[in-house]
Amino acid sequence: MNYLKLASRNLKRNRKRSIVTILIITLGFTALGTIGGMLANIFSRLKEQAVVNERLGHFSIEKVGFQSDGKMNPEKFLWSKSELEDILKTIRSDNSVTLATPRISINGMISNGTSSTIFLSEGVIPADEKILFKTDIDGRLNHPNLAELSEKNDEIVSISEQLAKNLKVKKGDQMTLLTTTKDGIANANDIVIGEIFNTGNPATNDKFLLSNLSLLQRLYDTDGAMRIAVTIDDLNNIESVQSRLIEALDKKGYKVESQTWNKMSASYEKVKTMFGVIFRVLTVIISVIVLLTVLNTMQMNVNERTKEIGTIRAIGMTKNNVVKLFCIEGLMMGIIGGILGVIALMVVKVILLVLNITFIPPVASIEVPIAILPSPPQMIITFVIFLVVSVLSSFIASRRIVKQKVIDSLRYNN
Repeated sequence: MNYLKLASRNLKRNRKRSIVTILIITLGFTALGTIGGMLANIFSRLKEQAVVNERLGHFSIEKVGFQSDGKMNPEKFLWSKSELEDILKTIRSDNSVTLATPRISINGMISNGTSSTIFLSEGVIPADEKILFKTDIDGRLNHPNLAELSEKNDEIVSISEQLAKNLKVKKGDQMTLLTTTKDGIANANDIVIGEIFNTGNPATNDKFLLSNLSLLQRLYDTDGAMRIAVTIDDLNNIESVQSRLIEALDKKGYKVESQTWNKMSASYEKVKTMFGVIFRVLTVIISVIVLLTVLNTMQMNVNERTKEIGTIRAIGMTKNNVVKLFCIEGLMMGIIGGILGVIALMVVKVILLVLNITFIPPVASIEVPIAILPSPPQMIITFVIFLVVSVLSSFIASRRIVKQKVIDSLRYNN
């Protein structure tokens, strides 16, 4: 017996009802795909914010204890110039490493001559920044360079947008940085405002300075660095590369620890967890709606075909084969609805690209385009969920009728 042929004929016989059910499945798939794709885009942008814009790299390497005590006593975790050069040489010798660059972070007071406020500053090497801004983030290789430093004059710094507004300064203005050295001695240096940029994070946009590493080394009275930011060629291998580098440095006598970008980011994990819960709840709700819709359709089909079911059972079809026939009908509707959902999702993606609508995502201060970043694993999971829901609905509806006696089915009047 050709069950596919029979199931196809039954769907055509109840064409309007089948079309409505398939459209509900399509709409549910498209809704989940759109929401999931938008969340994937938000997560990807937050990843870009952390890895590139916050200059965290894929992971960092510091002295053991830096992560727990480095903020209070950073001077204890400085590497000397010779140590830094040796460590960088070891890290860069790994074929998976695409960038290893030293970092210094300091804080203090910044003054325009009449008013002062606190600042946070990250010391970077300009040449390394150009490499960092070409890091692959989910297929995006060139990121907006939010601030570019001079390689010739390390007293030119880039200042965050809100900080510039608070101090009422513009490009070319002179200011003074006041901080303390690693030994606790007051130190100051005049600077010139270069670029004014938005950090992308409201938590730092009112206090951040991007400086040359050499400038912060003078202010902190050191020729070394506090940590090393590392990027690699394949983010999926991050744990193995971390372990390999830690082991290599341990053999040289350097006791180090490492932390990945998502752990260093102040907001990524919290935002991902929150939206992950919301998406799972929506998945359950939409799946239940699809289940009830298919169940209602199959229940009506079963009621209308009670005598037909009694007849085919009277001529020898088993209960299990009747259930199988209805389950195949549900499966076919699920497959058709899922395929149409994939097509509709691609259409929505193109429409959003054309419209180029922007918004400010959570814990961000710059606009990003609303876009869908389709995730094949997520789409497959959603497709499978809807297939299971469709078959389950058909199974539930058909089980009731097959339990009825054949004679009762033949006597049934709609």
